[in-house]
Amino acid sequence: MTFAQQIIATLIGSFGGFLGALGMLWIKSSFDDSRKRKSLIKNLRYELTYNVNLLSKYYDQITKCIEAVGAESKEVYLSIDYTFVARHFSIQFYREGLVSKYLHVEDVKRWNDFLSTLSEGGETYATETVEKWRKNEVDKEQAFRVLKHERDQIQYAKELCAYLGQKIVL
Repeated sequence: MTFAQQIIATLIGSFGGFLGALGMLWIKSSFDDSRKRKSLIKNLRYELTYNVNLLSKYYDQITKCIEAVGAESKEVYLSIDYTFVARHFSIQFYREGLVSKYLHVEDVKRWNDFLSTLSEGGETYATETVEKWRKNEVDKEQAFRVLKHERDQIQYAKELCAYLGQKIVL
């Protein structure tokens, strides 16, 4: 074997090894991405289920509050805290670019609305209105309007979470 043949054989072997390493890296990267995506979707589905359960409790609490206002019972309190609504995996789902793979554009718009609708401002306004009603600073109809609006927002968010949980599957 001549010197040129040895160099060519070495280059071919090195190039083949390099291509093999690239192939292995691609396979490992694909496997890791798939595992990461599955884990994110599993966590997101858990987050959506958690939100449905939490929002159901808030819905029931506001319904009881509406009934108490209707019965003129001043011994009513409202304690909802939207900071407990889970958003971490929803935001991560957006950041990873998975939204377009699982949801229609209209679904994404509705989801964005949900993530911004349940805010501390709405929560504070509803609880303050109940307190003002208890102190006779606002009338019954205004208290009803505020509570029913907040309950409708919660119902919308709850239904959307359930809907997204059905659409986002592995």
